[in-house]
Amino acid sequence: MRSAMLKRLSRDQRGITGLETAIILIAFVVVASVFAYSVLSAGLFSSEKGKEAIHAGLEQAQGSMELVGSVKATAVLSTELDDLERVGAWTASTNINVATEPSDIKEGVSSLDLTVTLGFVSGLAAFSDTISVDVSSHYSAQLWIKSTTPTLDGDIQLVIDEEAACSTPEESLDISALTANTWTHPVLDLTAGSALNAVVCVGVFITRDIGAATITIDLIESPSEVTSVSFLVANALEGEPINLTTTTDEGNGLLSDEAVKSHVMAVIYSDDEQLLTDLAWTKTELGKGDGDNLLEVGEKMKITVSTHAAAPMPVASTNFTITLVREKGADMVLERRLPSVLTTEMDLN
Repeated sequence: MRSAMLKRLSRDQRGITGLETAIILIAFVVVASVFAYSVLSAGLFSSEKGKEAIHAGLEQAQGSMELVGSVKATAVLSTELDDLERVGAWTASTNINVATEPSDIKEGVSSLDLTVTLGFVSGLAAFSDTISVDVSSHYSAQLWIKSTTPTLDGDIQLVIDEEAACSTPEESLDISALTANTWTHPVLDLTAGSALNAVVCVGVFITRDIGAATITIDLIESPSEVTSVSFLVANALEGEPINLTTTTDEGNGLLSDEAVKSHVMAVIYSDDEQLLTDLAWTKTELGKGDGDNLLEVGEKMKITVSTHAAAPMPVASTNFTITLVREKGADMVLERRLPSVLTTEMDLN
């Protein structure tokens, strides 16, 4: 019986043929090839993207500017219009009483009380003919003011005139709403500042009937304010030329409203009070250069940013940021703080 079983086993020839082995081997090779191709393609794609990122970053860096040296600010110093301490200098209209106030003051040794009686409705309340004062280099005026009754925006105006008795004011500056019995220090934008080279009169104008009230004022002046910020730039990493063509400002300190714009760099200004885009700026080539509008390797340009579009203007102790934004290349960001006392020229580093 055992012998018969052994004979049957010896006759059983089932197993794996060479063809089947080849098919299985080919299948493994194909799968391995597809996997290898996928891995290789992914690696090449990743490598290409990495190369593109490197080139883009290099192009961005080579199209950037760098700051050379320090940042400087130019300021115009304060000009006093009236200190409210000259006895008898102010002339009052009918139903307005004027008196020196020796105790409730903000500057100096006295302020001025303008007492409005019920008979006064509106008009020029009081004025002071001062000596001729030039404020043509200023962009704002300010004063200390308070009222015994609350007022609305524009109820009271500061008027400035180059004619005696403030007969035809060049400036009628609205004062914002006042809270009763609270000193405020409004900064008022001058619209005709560059023409005010011989101011002889300042006054207070009341635009509507505010009832009986006492308006106290002190120190009318054009304050110290920064009119421009300048700095040197160069081409970073010896990169490609940078286009610094600019647009001519027509006088308001902004390029965004010019009819024809040729500049490709925008200057953004911000501080705690405001954010302004497309400020006016100019360039001056210094040292080596070929006289064109391109900042090339080895060249230096002085960029001067006008700040007079700001309202309020940058004054002492202001923190501000200037950002240069271009179509290509990294933005240049300058963050500075103005000193507590302004001078005509200041190094902000």
